[in-house]
Amino acid sequence: RLILADGLALAAQQKPDYMINLATLTGACMVALGNEVGGLFSNNQPLAEQLLRCARDTGEKLWQLPLVKEYRELIRSSVADMKNIGGSHGGAITAALILQEFVGDIPWA
Repeated sequence: RLILADGLALAAQQKPDYMINLATLTGACMVALGNEVGGLFSNNQPLAEQLLRCARDTGEKLWQLPLVKEYRELIRSSVADMKNIGGSHGGAITAALILQEFVGDIPWA
C-alpha cells in the first residue's frame, strides 16, 4: 500500500488527465465480492461510469464500492499524517481512502 501510494504521488506530480491503478489491495474486497468480481473505487463518478461501461462491454465483472468519507476517522493517527490500516471493518474502503490521499484533485479510480 505504501509503495503504491508513492507511485500515485509521483504520477500525480505529472498532472495527468486521470489516473487508474489496479491492485490486489486487500483481501476485504474478495470477502465482499468473491473471486469473480473486481471492486472499483473512484473519486470521480464520470470516470467510474466510463470504467463500468467498459467492463460491461467487455464482459468483465466490476462493482463500484463507496468511498465513505466518515471512514477517514479509521485512518486518523495521533502520531502520523494517517495510519496505513484502518482496522477490521471497512478494510477495502479505508485502503482506498488512503490511496485517494495521494492523487490530489486528479480523477482517479
